[in-house]
Amino acid sequence: MEKLNALIEQGEGETLEFKTAFGNETIETLVAFANQKGGKVLIGVADNGRIVGVSISQETVQNWVNEVKTKTIPVLIPDVEIANMEGSKQIVVFTIQEYPIKPKLVIRTLS
Repeated sequence: MEKLNALIEQGEGETLEFKTAFGNETIETLVAFANQKGGKVLIGVADNGRIVGVSISQETVQNWVNEVKTKTIPVLIPDVEIANMEGSKQIVVFTIQEYPIKPKLVIRTLS
């Protein structure tokens, strides 16, 4: 937890991105990190580092991982951790390593 607080305090950078919610931007960021040095995306943290938290279940997290897998070629499978911050606020930490096969493509679905 202290390590996570230190990460948030350092702010966004080449290998760290904050998102208040999961969406296509999250997947695009994971792809960008996979094409570079790897990195972490923290869901439930505002751009200014304020912890807003997200409401999730284990099923929610699995659905997010499945969405990442179905929208990337070759398939990206991030590591995922759920952290409790500031009492009852939860954030989700996606960690992706640098991938040797580049580039990754994000498959866009028509809505």
